[in-house]
Amino acid sequence: MWFDRFTGEQCRQLPALIQPGRYQSVNDGPAFNGHTPVFTGVLVSDGDQRCQLGDEACTFTPPQKSLAAATELLSKVIATIDAEALQAPLMSPLMPASIIDAKSHLQPFEERLLDVVKQGHLHHISQRPRLDLHYEDEVADIGRARRLAKGALVHLASHSECWQRQTLSGVIPKKVLARFSEDDYGIYENRVYARLLDKIERYLHARLAELRGLQATLNQALRFYEAENVDYRLREEICRLWGMTFSAEETSNASKLLGETLEKLERLYQTIAGLQQSGLYLLVSRQAQVTGVLHMTNILGHDQHYRHLAILWDQLAKVTQAKRATPAERFRQNQSLASVYSRYAGLVMRRALLPYLNGQDEGVWAGRHILLRQRGLEWQLLSSSPALSTPEDVLLTIVPWLSDAPAPEVTPQSKERFIAWPAMGQEIDAAYCPEQWIPLSPTDMYCTERFGLLVDQVLCRMAMITYAQPLQKIPQKVLEQAKQVAGVQVNSEQNELIVTEALAEEAVTALKEALVSSNSTAQASALERHNQAILALEKCPVCTGRAPLVFQSPVGFKANCLDKKCATRYLRLEQAGRVFEQSISESTGFTVVGRRAFTIRQMAGA
Repeated sequence: MWFDRFTGEQCRQLPALIQPGRYQSVNDGPAFNGHTPVFTGVLVSDGDQRCQLGDEACTFTPPQKSLAAATELLSKVIATIDAEALQAPLMSPLMPASIIDAKSHLQPFEERLLDVVKQGHLHHISQRPRLDLHYEDEVADIGRARRLAKGALVHLASHSECWQRQTLSGVIPKKVLARFSEDDYGIYENRVYARLLDKIERYLHARLAELRGLQATLNQALRFYEAENVDYRLREEICRLWGMTFSAEETSNASKLLGETLEKLERLYQTIAGLQQSGLYLLVSRQAQVTGVLHMTNILGHDQHYRHLAILWDQLAKVTQAKRATPAERFRQNQSLASVYSRYAGLVMRRALLPYLNGQDEGVWAGRHILLRQRGLEWQLLSSSPALSTPEDVLLTIVPWLSDAPAPEVTPQSKERFIAWPAMGQEIDAAYCPEQWIPLSPTDMYCTERFGLLVDQVLCRMAMITYAQPLQKIPQKVLEQAKQVAGVQVNSEQNELIVTEALAEEAVTALKEALVSSNSTAQASALERHNQAILALEKCPVCTGRAPLVFQSPVGFKANCLDKKCATRYLRLEQAGRVFEQSISESTGFTVVGRRAFTIRQMAGA
């Protein structure tokens, strides 16, 4: 049995084409690809597209080669954040300084390569290579022959068809067995040169893609420090998060250093590309490969130019060999990365819930107990009544999916279920969360804002449910007392009471005591919850100041922050249902205000 993490449903059989990380085994499964006797956990690739589970054969969707460098960088970043979060549980979820520092400098292999190129060794080999002479015997016209082959006279004597004519003194040949010599550029050392250029080109291509990704992140941070079209509160919040990693000056210095490294490696890449398009490289067959351990010949060991090939080959092998792994190791690494990405999603959720839970995993807000809980690889935001032993309500489920794929055309059936994925290679700034797919990446400056907006909407929807909803079966004695309390509407005929505005603590205490004395304990608890929800709605989510809530008939309200430049919130009744709107004056759009402005539509009967 398998669990489809996208839809939240179980299935007995896997499809023929599988997206790595989408399915998870419910129980212990069969052997996987011959190296894992009992499969458990999330179904990820082992580096091969083949997926053999017992007798069932499937295929993994192939990774995008153009995003290989971005995928590797993301894996390193989230692994670094995961390790550092052990010491700082509420650290910034953006790019760690240690990654940028490590990647901004030239690596030892790159410094060695720059030195070899600067001294001209590769260019000398390209233009004046070592070569061998290849001799071949061939029957040719007498005019082409420059050197006779061994046994040419014997061959001529036994092949009269090669004679032009015969005279008294001998034979005048028309053709002879001649020896021709040809320059052979395919010697072992030249094959090493050509294949080394190929390896260097692939290495530099990946390295440049990695550095360009880091440069884009730094440039995005620098733009935020100077942005004028972004609301100042959003700019300050994102810069504060980034500032936990880098200050503005440090960001500028890191960007400068990264730019210098990038420029050097781009010139180096152009040099290698030039060597691949001229000279010796074109004379060595592409099929001529160098396999196994490099064989040290006299030329590779002692020639003043060729000896640098062996040094570069060994240094590059050490860099690339560290990334190699067996299928079983790659499988375990990918499963581990799925868990690391899940914990990264938890970090972002905790930061998004900071205004509500103050960095903890649980707390009380709007009269409800709020809990952030990890369930397998998923994260759930739950709510329950502190006073009643009722089942927990699932407000939100986040499903972290580490993949380089675009968002598949799959929409979770539950409106509370959201898939968080890196959205690599896509423009993700325009919409914060399209079709229940929410981007989650440390290279995205809006990362916490996206999840913050999602959390704000979910919790505001929860608080709105009880607003202006009648409390029923209220004793007449309590209703008479409630008529004297501002912010309470009474319907004596229906024995109902409605809390429309925040009540003073003394009034709440008096009404609760009256209800308890009348054996209406449940109504007393509900009255407290309704009032706590209104008090939560009165707290401005932008500046945390007070925004007095004013009831608007029949079931709406208006709440203006005392700071006129801050948020204005409305709850109004429309034909399709209730609409909650939070806005900031003269600012619109997620990229401009982030989580500070949004609209919630609650359909009638929902």
